[in-house]
Formats: sequence, structure tokens, C-alpha cells
Amino acid sequence: MLKKLRKKKKLLAGLTLCTVLMGSAGAYAANDGAFGSNLVGTQADGSVQTPVNQLITPAGKQIEFGGNPISVAVNPKGKTAVTIVGRNNYGGKGINVVDLATGKLTLKDFDLGLSTMWGLTYSKDGNQLFATGSKGGKGKVVVMSVGTDGTPAIQKTYTLPNAAVGGNINPLDLTVGPQGQLLVALNRDNSLGVVDPQTGALTAKIAVENAPTSVLVDGNTAYVTNQGGRVAKAGDTTVDSSGTQVVVDPKTGATSTGTVSVIDLTTNKVTKTIEVGVQPERMAQSGQYIFVTNTNSDTVSVIDSKTNTVVQTIDIKPYPNAHKGSAPNAVKVVDNKLMVSLGRDNAIAVYDWQGPDKTPELQGLLPTAWFPVDIAVDSENKNLVVANADGIGSQGPARDLTIQGIKVSGHSSYAQMGSLSLIPFPSAEDLAKGTKQVYADNNWYGLKNLNAKPRTNKKPVAMPERVGEPSTIKHVFYIIKENRTYDQVLGDLGKGNGEVGLTQFPKAVTPNIHKLATTFPLLDNVYTSGIQSASGHQWVMQGTNTDYEDKETDTANVKSYPGGAGDPMAYAPTGHLWDQAAKYNVSVENFGEDTTGFTGSAPFGTWTDWYNDYLILSGQKQGTLHVPIGNYSATYDIPSLGPITYKPFPTFDTNIPDQYRYEIFKQRFEEHVKNNDLPALNTMWVMDDHTAGNATGSPTPQAMVADNDLAIGKIVDLISHSPYWKDSVIFITQDDAQNGLDHVDGHREPAHVISPWVKKGITDSHYWTVINMVRSIEQILGLPAMNQNDAAAEPMSELFTNKPDFTPYNFEPNQIPLDTLNGQPGSNTAALANTEQVTPETKELSKKWTEWSNKNKDKFTGKHASPDEVNANMLNHAVWYSTEGFDKPYPGDKKVHTPDEVEKQPESFAPNPAEND
Repeated sequence: MLKKLRKKKKLLAGLTLCTVLMGSAGAYAANDGAFGSNLVGTQADGSVQTPVNQLITPAGKQIEFGGNPISVAVNPKGKTAVTIVGRNNYGGKGINVVDLATGKLTLKDFDLGLSTMWGLTYSKDGNQLFATGSKGGKGKVVVMSVGTDGTPAIQKTYTLPNAAVGGNINPLDLTVGPQGQLLVALNRDNSLGVVDPQTGALTAKIAVENAPTSVLVDGNTAYVTNQGGRVAKAGDTTVDSSGTQVVVDPKTGATSTGTVSVIDLTTNKVTKTIEVGVQPERMAQSGQYIFVTNTNSDTVSVIDSKTNTVVQTIDIKPYPNAHKGSAPNAVKVVDNKLMVSLGRDNAIAVYDWQGPDKTPELQGLLPTAWFPVDIAVDSENKNLVVANADGIGSQGPARDLTIQGIKVSGHSSYAQMGSLSLIPFPSAEDLAKGTKQVYADNNWYGLKNLNAKPRTNKKPVAMPERVGEPSTIKHVFYIIKENRTYDQVLGDLGKGNGEVGLTQFPKAVTPNIHKLATTFPLLDNVYTSGIQSASGHQWVMQGTNTDYEDKETDTANVKSYPGGAGDPMAYAPTGHLWDQAAKYNVSVENFGEDTTGFTGSAPFGTWTDWYNDYLILSGQKQGTLHVPIGNYSATYDIPSLGPITYKPFPTFDTNIPDQYRYEIFKQRFEEHVKNNDLPALNTMWVMDDHTAGNATGSPTPQAMVADNDLAIGKIVDLISHSPYWKDSVIFITQDDAQNGLDHVDGHREPAHVISPWVKKGITDSHYWTVINMVRSIEQILGLPAMNQNDAAAEPMSELFTNKPDFTPYNFEPNQIPLDTLNGQPGSNTAALANTEQVTPETKELSKKWTEWSNKNKDKFTGKHASPDEVNANMLNHAVWYSTEGFDKPYPGDKKVHTPDEVEKQPESFAPNPAEND
């Protein structure tokens, strides 16, 4: 007893120390900040810098492999564990088997023949293994036998029917029922499927509530978490999520409910629905109690299985007064301790649980690799087996390229390396040490000062030291572009950390981006936090990404593809930047960002029609607009966007030139100048640097990027020659960097901070991410942090000066004609100029890539346009050949390829983005 008390005192002392250190100025006051000038990737001490403002220093033994693990299971025989990756084109193919005694992989990349994968469970005797996934737009269940060494062998693959709403039924977690039946969460069907493992027959579909995700069996009762929450009632605000109207917060548009369905397996009937927290996911059981992780509430609900009522709700706060954002997503019980994986914190939280009548005590934290999503228990070796979906980041094989005898290595954001952590059951000392490490890795030391209350009587400065203190900057412009890496655009700059061999859009194509990078601070160590638009826009506008969308990205977005917006389950409960602004009475106007469509009654027309409209609006041509301004209007699914969105500004559609977007913005901006009523925060999506490949009738990739470059230059020129320049700042970021390679990391981007109040002509190599941009905007406008990520992020203070230079910016004219269209005579001149041998073969290759782009044109333009509807690997090849030449192999390829050849590459198999049509 005395020994236990001593241990407890020692642990509490450790935790108290961490709490004290949170209030110290330490890390925040240091000139280098938390992460200094780290480059994303492995550091000298073995830690890993992520692109989301966190270090990775996982406890225990790490097992790394290609892809993003989504589920993990320990064989009931206790010798091996298996994990399954989410998709077959992020570096992994299927299942990995690990020997639990040695911690070594005994089988790697066991191919299930599926494009996407999710659920994983063993039979009770461990002789069979079952998995769920999809291929070809159909949900699948794979039945495997398991050898004595733990190696699986496929016996049968069953195809599930379509969902009631049409398309892929999207099977997620599954488990084995009391009669050996498979119980599968049919996510898009809002049902629990009962599958006969011998025949594959779907013997029952039991209606539950919205978006079922996970299943737990207790005797003859099944519990199903409904991540999309309850069925809507009269008066609820609802928004469509992949065919289902889900209940949402009327302001933020994020889902606001969560339920657990209780099912009697003897009758296959729902006997009760239990309200829990928001977006419930995986569960665990200990005795009569069932523990449910609620990812968007940062809670764990405790259900008494004898009464099927919630008898306790545990608040997950990894540090005192923590913001929301830990994203608890899985739980296990070991020796009366709750082990809760915190996806966004890269940690396991350990609670001492002594029953529902006593508030559990947080004993400490254990560091994991990046984004833990599932936990299994290895009782024999006394280890937690943790699946880390994002592992060590985009550190898979680099793509090599030799140009003029010089070898270049390029990294793609898709080259994912996931991991398993084998973490010993922790002692009090382990928890004290682990807690300190998690605090350091997440930059939680000094949080008190970083988020201190404002002081009175402070003079205005460009970047206030504390949120709420006055700034000389009154207006913020936040511009989001599409999909380019730093090296793709600025590798040829001649200064900073660039690789010219990977540059596809050099100064001749992007003269304004190059001029802005040399006139204002050159930022050569900035990272986007997302991989694709569906996750990227969430990070850009929310400073975080939900567990739901992170997993959707890792499993190819089978349920939905919110390329900015389009699925309320992807929105964080803490809201978007504009929600925070509205909360604190800061005015906002939105131009295109997170809008879902652009509709009107007039015929839409062609790119040339919209380009002619731009010429008319800019006074370069006489005539009548083919679509009157106001006929077409931006649509949205986030309620709070409605009042602040300028509807005539187009959403994503590469069939509308960015010059047209500029003219629409210019008209509105000049109204604000005239009326002296410019909002404090102005968000804008200017996206044609995405390009439309080689599609006939669309501009060439060079012309499209040049169009975007000119629009950005004109926007900065317009603002800088206005009365608002004296108190404005412009932040420019990519939403993601997926469509190119970079010699540092596939997340590194060309980003800009532009203002009279920034230091001109400097090169700043400080580690920054879009989360730091979000934090900087909040710091300037007096907006408190929304969530744990931006609360721990440092503002980009070192870029700013209190000695302003009000010299305006003059845009650089384009050097490439913007109306150089694919399929017209001479349209491939730029590419063929880079083709050293213009032969009938290279001309034929150019023709085939044009045909491929035309086949997919409706995905780039029109009402079905989406930022990433076309698989990125295919588009990247098309743009590479078009910009670099049709005789230069894409990095990593041994020769130039036709579209048919590229389509056979594993990277091109993934359903992209949403396989539910």
C-alpha cells in the first residue's frame, strides 16, 4: 500500500511539473520557436517533423511499412497481429503481419485485391481473418484462412449490394457474432449488415441511424456507433452527407449529434438508441460497461450494458483547460485503466477508471507515431499495439530523375509510411516521462503565455504579442490556390532551398510569384498540412482536420469528397475561421472558398466565352457578357457561409479563367473602397493553377498556371494601390501540394506573406505550416484560437516589422498567352520546345494524352467539376509531359508512358475521389 502511494505521489509530481511548464515562457520566448528551422522528415535525433506542427517521438518499438493503417487486430492465439492499410496506392497494398514476440514483420503488403480497405477482425479461434473494403465501386468482404505462422490466405471475396441511396455501400468495421455471422457496419446504407461467411449471403440489413462505423458484440447484443448521429427531426438543420441528411449545428454546419444503436441479435431488431457524444467511433468493453469514443466531442461515453444508459461521460483533456481537438478515436481497458488513442495529439491517454461513480484520473500520456487510429492488446507480451495511420509521413520511396546528367530525387505527399507502435503497459515512471514528451512534441509548453489575455494600454504593432492587443493591420486577405509544391514553381528562383530539376512552372510562366518571393519574404520552409483538397481545405480554414476526414483521405474518400466543402461530417465542431470571426464580431467576406457550385439560368458556355467576358469587363474588348454578372451564383452547404459569400464569384471550375475571378473581385473591392466598408477578413479561392491537363478547349497547363499567376499579381497590385494598403496583409497558400514533387517533402509549398508591414527581400527558412498562417490571422484580428492545433501554433511574428514600407506592387504581365488552348495548332509548342526529339512518336504520345484529358474534361469543368475528381497520378503525368517534354520520363518511371500504361500503375488504381457513384 505504501509503495502504491509513493508511486502515485511521484506520478502526480510529474504531472504537476508538466502543468507548471505549460505556463512558462520557455519555448514561445525562444527565437527559434518550437521547431526552429526543421525540415519536414527525420531529424538528427531520430524524431520526425510532421507538416502539422508536431514532432513524432513514439514510445516502444516501431514497425514501419508503406500505406496508412486503419485497423489492427491481435490473433486470439496471441502470436501475431495484423493491420490493414486504407488504400492500395499510398505505398501499401493490403495486410501486414507482425510477430508480437520479436516485433518484426513476417508478411508485408499481402494484397487483398481491393482498392480501399477498412475493417479487420479474427474468428474466435483465430483460424480465419475477415476484412472489408471496396473495388470498382462495390463494397467487399474478404474471407481468409490463417496459417499456423499467422499468414493469411484468401478463401473468398464477397460483393455487397449497393446502398439504398445508390452506389457503394461502404463497409467499415466488422466483428463476428455469437453464431459465427459477420456483423458489418454498412456506412452509406445506414444499416448493420449480417453476412454468412460461408456463402457471402447478406442475410439481413438492420436499419440503424446515420453513418454506422463500428460494431461491438456482447452476448446476443450488438452495439453500433452511428458517427453521423441521429435521424433528423422536425425543426433540425440538416445537410446532405453522401445521400443522407444529417443533423448539423445551424451555424458551423458540422454534425452535432451521435448515437449508439442496440440490437438484439436473436431477432435482428434495434431495441434502443442511446445518445452519446458527437461522431462516436470505436468502442471497448470491460465487464458490464461499454466505452465509446466521441471524436468530435473529446469525450468517452460509458454505457451500462445492463440498463443500456450512459452512466458517465469522461472529458478528454490532455492538459488543463484544453481546447477541443484531441479526437479520441479508439479505446481499450487494461487492468482498470482506460487506454484512449488521441488521433490529433499523437498520444495514448491513460486513465485510472474505478467505476462510473468516480471521476477517472488522467494518469499520463504515451507518445505514438502520427495519428493513431486503433488499439489492440497483446496480453502475452504486455504491450499495446497501436496503428498509426500517418506513421512517419510522406517518407516512402522517392522518385528519381536524371536531367542533364544531374540526379534529382523528388518526394510526393502520396508516398505514405504508416506504422505500428508496440508500447509496453506503462508504469508510473513511463507515464511521467511520456507526458513530458507529448507536451514537447505538440508545443504545449508555454501554452499559457502563447494564449495569455491581452494587456491594456498597448500601442498598436504589426503582429501583436497577444491575441486581442491592437495591430496596425486592420484587413487580412487570405488567398487559397491549388496543389503545387515549392520546387514545381520556385525551384529555379536562384535563392532559397530550391531544386531547379523539379521546376515545371519557372519564372517565364510565373513571373509574379517569382517577383513576390523576392520582393517580400521568401518562405522556403512552409508546408501544407493536407494531402488533397478534401483534407487540405479543412486545415487551411479550420487549423485542424477531423478524424473523419483524415480517415476518408487515407481510404480514398469512398463515402464523399468534400473538396473544400460538401460533407458536414468533415467539418470540425470548433468551426472555420469565419465562424470564429463572427463569434467575435469581426467582419468577413468570402470569395469562392468552400463553395460547392456555381449555377445560373444562362448557358454556361466555354472557357473562351468566360475569357471574352473578362476582356469585356477589363475594357479590352467591346460587347455583351455571355452571362450577366449575378445570373450565376455560388452555392454552399455550410450555413454560416451564406451571409458572407459574394455570390457572383465562381467556385472551383477550370473552365472559368482566373482573370474573370479577378475582375469580379475588383468590382467588389472598388465598391468597398468607395463606401469605406472593407471587411476585416477576406477569404478567396483562386484555383486555376490546378490546370485541366491536356483537355481540348481548355488552356494548356502553362497557360492556366500563367493565368493564375497574373490574377495573383493583379490582386496584390489592386490592393497595394488602394487606400487599404496601409493597413492590410495578404496571406497566400496552396490547399495542398499533391500535384508535384519536391526534393524536401511533398507537402512543401510556395507561400507568401505580403504587406507594407513585413520585412522585404529576406529569406526566411523557419518551419511554418498553414496552421501558423491561421494563427497569424487570428493574432492580427484579435481572434482566440479555435482548437488545440492553432492554440499551440506560433504566429509568424519574425516576418513582420513596425517600420512599414508602403511602396505598392506592380504586377508583371504574362509571358505566355493565356488563351493558348489544348488541341489548337501550336498549342503544344511549349512542351515540344522542351522535347529534344520531336518525332512522330512524341507527337503521337502528345495526342494520346490529349485524348485522355478530353475523356475526363467534365471532371475539370462544369457542374461536375471537383478539385481532385481525376486521379492525381494520371493528371501529374499529363502535366509533366506538357511542361517538361514528351521525351522526358516522369520521375520514377524508366520511360515515357501512354495513358494506358500509367493507368496500370498502382498509384492510378485508387477510386478518386468518391467511389459511390
